[in-house]
Amino acid sequence: MTAGERINFHFDPLCPWAWITSRWAVRMEELGEVEVEWRLFSLGAVHVPQGEEVPDEPIGPSGMALQLLAQARRLEGNPGVGRLYTTMGTAAHVRRQSIADEEVLARAWEEAGFDPAGREAAAADLTLWQQVLTEHRAAVAACQAFGVPTIILDGGSGPGIFGPILTEVPSDDEGRELLRDFLRLTRRGYFFEVKRDREGHPPKTGT
Repeated sequence: MTAGERINFHFDPLCPWAWITSRWAVRMEELGEVEVEWRLFSLGAVHVPQGEEVPDEPIGPSGMALQLLAQARRLEGNPGVGRLYTTMGTAAHVRRQSIADEEVLARAWEEAGFDPAGREAAAADLTLWQQVLTEHRAAVAACQAFGVPTIILDGGSGPGIFGPILTEVPSDDEGRELLRDFLRLTRRGYFFEVKRDREGHPPKTGT
């Protein structure tokens, strides 16, 4: 456990819990505690019935958003994915807009600093959806990922785990403590799960 811990952070932009955890991860990166590699994960693919093939085109309410995130990676790498996730997440979880809406996605794309032509090109490029599924399947192969957030240590080569699930972004000092605790638990191969009821504790996504 060292400063600058490299993590792969798998997310679906639709999930409010992943959004809160991602803002904690962003802050920890700003403080030099972690290096975040943003990785995609499709909740739509998770919900394909067992035994059926995942379609070769975007599925679920976040399908096109994920395809655009793959386009952001193609154009500007990891920083581009991070910027676009921030603008998409702000639309979805702060402004409470639907990221299945083409106009919402167009605004998020431009707010992230991308040329509109790149978004238009992405709509018909199904190789981008294959990139989404590649990143999704990498998380499943690494740690049997079933939801988001899923974090995999050592830049994707280490242990991975679902969570942490947070209801709010902690203060900097508390965030550092949480990171240390999270890393200790994730690196223990015999540790799998702790959980408690979230009823009455909705995610505080409005800031």
